[in-house]
Amino acid sequence: MIKIFNIWIKEYWSCILILLTIVGFVSKSFYNYPIGIMAVIGLYRVLPTLKDIWNNEVQKSFIIVFLCLWLPLLISFPDAVNQSRAAQTVLPYLRFMFAGLFIIQELTKNKHRLNFVVYAVFIVVTLWCLDASIQFLMGQNLLGYPYSSWSSYSPTSAPNPSFNGAPVYYFSNLTGMFYPRNTIAHICSILSMFCFFVVYQYAYKYKWLWLSLIPIFFVIFVSGRRAAWVMLALSTFGFVIYLCLYSENKKQIFKLIGMIILTTSIVLSSITMLHKPTNDRFKETLGLFSNNYELIDKATAMRLPLWETAYSAFKANPVNGIGPRGFRYVYQDYASPNNYWETQTHPHLLLLEIMAETGGIGLLGYLILCYLLIKNAINRKKIKNEFPFLLPVLVAIFPFNAHMAFYGSIWSSVVWWLMAVYFSSIHLSEQKT
Repeated sequence: MIKIFNIWIKEYWSCILILLTIVGFVSKSFYNYPIGIMAVIGLYRVLPTLKDIWNNEVQKSFIIVFLCLWLPLLISFPDAVNQSRAAQTVLPYLRFMFAGLFIIQELTKNKHRLNFVVYAVFIVVTLWCLDASIQFLMGQNLLGYPYSSWSSYSPTSAPNPSFNGAPVYYFSNLTGMFYPRNTIAHICSILSMFCFFVVYQYAYKYKWLWLSLIPIFFVIFVSGRRAAWVMLALSTFGFVIYLCLYSENKKQIFKLIGMIILTTSIVLSSITMLHKPTNDRFKETLGLFSNNYELIDKATAMRLPLWETAYSAFKANPVNGIGPRGFRYVYQDYASPNNYWETQTHPHLLLLEIMAETGGIGLLGYLILCYLLIKNAINRKKIKNEFPFLLPVLVAIFPFNAHMAFYGSIWSSVVWWLMAVYFSSIHLSEQKT
């Protein structure tokens, strides 16, 4: 038994390390440790084999894609408004390249390793969402973390909490294992594709496995995090397209999709009607379809002033921006006189964050990155095998994501973890050719 366990550990230790990054998102910083370990090992491997890595098309492509985002960060550094803060982003950002190379090297040794990670992510996300559902229904999760149906947030400068002055807005404080942070919806929405993929693979054998998707939709929707709603919608829509294009038994797939849509629609409609925070959040979101500035602002969680300020910062620094993570230091310099926010760490819109902090050079790098990913996907013959891994990457870098900082530690870890897994799937597809 011990011998079998040792053999298993020897085979899958790297997969466990890769998976620990995902598990680590439940804490504020634990995910940094497995990424750091993978980066150190990756760097150790790269130095003596740089020529071999560059001759490997998949690893070379990954490096080129990485440089599309990192070089603009480096170019923006000399003119950064706060070079000390910028240096904490620019130099450590390299760890994602070396960690990504480690992931590619390990997952491409055989397809079982990639499958191990995918199935493990499905199990982890499902358990997270079941636990969070228990927290919602019972008032606390399995670890005793409490649930508060209401949580408020307002600008730090708010003299009087009112809509026209300094607004206060409310959302469901569902946290699950992520307590006290409410980022569970963001992380689960971007990882939902792995759950869809596993259910699709085993739906014929385990016909009721699709029910495992209900807690995922439930938790993301009841969280009230509209940015997570958008990512889940994009992931779902993308996967439905994938099924329509590549499924061999389309009649059976359409039947399965219909059952899932019907069930989730009933669940989500019931939540909207019976759960007041979600109902209020949904009504606020409808303001996006009005032509009233205040209603649109409220529907975006009071982000219009942030976007206006970010665009002003970009116009004043159009070439290489204000420097990575510099938005908080110049907020008042570019904010309009009636802006009710005292400051913000980032603009809460991915495209504007890139434009403001790395300027036109950063925007160009981002567009080249998107072009390379899409061009590579179009030109490949094995896109059927790779699309489920490409889709979460595209959702993670969607230009209108309005959640965590794009250059921040958490979302950078998400992006490059997903990117490395995607490039691993490319390599494995080529081996089958």
